[in-house]
Formats: sequence, C-alpha cells, structure tokens
Amino acid sequence: MDNILSKYNSLDSASKKQVRDFIDQLIGKKESFKKQGSSYKKNILLVSTWSEQDAHLIARWSEKAIN
Repeated sequence: MDNILSKYNSLDSASKKQVRDFIDQLIGKKESFKKQGSSYKKNILLVSTWSEQDAHLIARWSEKAIN
C-alpha cells in the first residue's frame, strides 16, 4: 500500500484528480452491480417457485437414478 501511496504522491494535481475520479467510478460500478444482482434475484424468485409436490417428484426421480 505504501508503494501505491508513494506513486500517487508523485503525481501532479490533475493526475491525482483523474485517479480519484477513477476510484469513484469503480466504487460506483460495484454498488450498481450489487443493486442489479439483488433486483435480479428477487425477480427470479418470483418466477421460479417449486411446490412441495415438485420437490417430492424430483427427490423420487433422483432416488431412481441412483439405484
């Protein structure tokens, strides 16, 4: 980390601003991705619901496949 800080300190003001802007952009993308993932998961859960009967059938099929 000291190496990164020393490189940052060697930059001029304009370059330091570019680095800060880039870091802010990366953080923004990360937060946006988390929100999208959460929304996607909620939508999938609304669509793909299995009943107890479905789960029972799958368990029976897997038992037959193993035996």
